[in-house]
This record gives sequence, C-alpha cells and structure tokens, in this order.
Amino acid sequence: FNTNIGHAGEFIDEILKNRKANAPPPVIMSDALSWNRPKVINDYHLSFCNAHARREFYDLYDNFPEKVDWLLEKYALIWSNEDNCRNKNSEERLIFHQEHSLPVMSEMKLWSENLLETKKVEENSAMGKAIKYFLKNFEELTAFCRIINAKIDNNEMESMLKLVIRGRKNSLFFKTQHGADIADVLTSLIATCQKQSVNSFKYL
Repeated sequence: FNTNIGHAGEFIDEILKNRKANAPPPVIMSDALSWNRPKVINDYHLSFCNAHARREFYDLYDNFPEKVDWLLEKYALIWSNEDNCRNKNSEERLIFHQEHSLPVMSEMKLWSENLLETKKVEENSAMGKAIKYFLKNFEELTAFCRIINAKIDNNEMESMLKLVIRGRKNSLFFKTQHGADIADVLTSLIATCQKQSVNSFKYL
C-alpha cells in the first residue's frame, strides 16, 4: 500500500519500471480514467472493470427502472458465467466466456446503440452518458473474453482497499510523509498476514 499525493497511473509506473523487457504484456485493470494508464511501457493490455460500468446504470434505477432492469439481468448472466468457470483452467475459462459471455455483451452493445439511434434515450441525459461510457469502452470491458486471465471486474482489489479506507481518518494525523510511509509498511504487513491467514498481532 502506498499513501501519497500521486494518482494510480504514477504508482503503476513505479511498479512497472523495473519489469523485465522480455516479460509478457501485463493486463492493467482499472476504470476508464486515462491517468490510470502506465507511461513507462507501451506493451500492455487494458481491461476495464465491469462493476464500474454496471454501477453507472444501477445508480439510475429510480429514473429508468425498466431499462436498467434489463441490463442488470444481462450483467447477472456474465457473473454467473464467471462462477461456472471456478473449476476451469485459464484456457477453458477464456473459451467459455467467448462462447457464453461475449454474445451477451454484444447483445447489450446492440441494445445500447439502438436506444441512442432511435432517440429512446437522450444522448446527454444521465442514462445516455451511462450508455456512451459502455459503448466507448466496450473493447476494454470485454477484455475477459479475449485475453487469457483478464478479470471481469476489480472487486477483489476494491475489497482490499477497504483496509486503507478504514484508516483514512487516522491518516489525517500523519505529520510527515515518512510517518505515512511507515504506516504503509505496517498496513501492507497486516494485509499480507490476512491473505495468508496469519495472526498479524503475533507476527508483529
């Protein structure tokens, strides 16, 4: 964990700057914000978080219940497909998603395009902006159907970030960057202990 004034893209660069030149291209998972993309390497795959895309629609449920309901049902099929891949290897998972999830995502794309083309949804409305986000980033949102081991969403990392969010108020009392750096080391150790089912109090 790194507590600083920088943004995610800078931290990604810090992680990737010592990457071996012959290493396979990494898969970068994030939302669609451009500053989350690395600058120190050009050879990488982008995979955008479908949970973020889904949330763009979910937050509009009260105003567009029928349309949002339809899309949420389609997205539910995608995550159901992922659950069905738990006992599959990486290649089998990719093939399964290509056969079962990509057609659903394509159906959602056609549905979205039709709503804008037929003016059933105003392009500059909140729903229109959510649709345009989905369409603009469709290739990255379907990366899990093209790139082996690409994730559907960033939920695992989002849950890990809760550890930092809980410490946000405490961070207001860091008087120097050095103090924040020490807290980062301790937070990282505690998080590692949790992932390995080790008692962090005993370890420290």
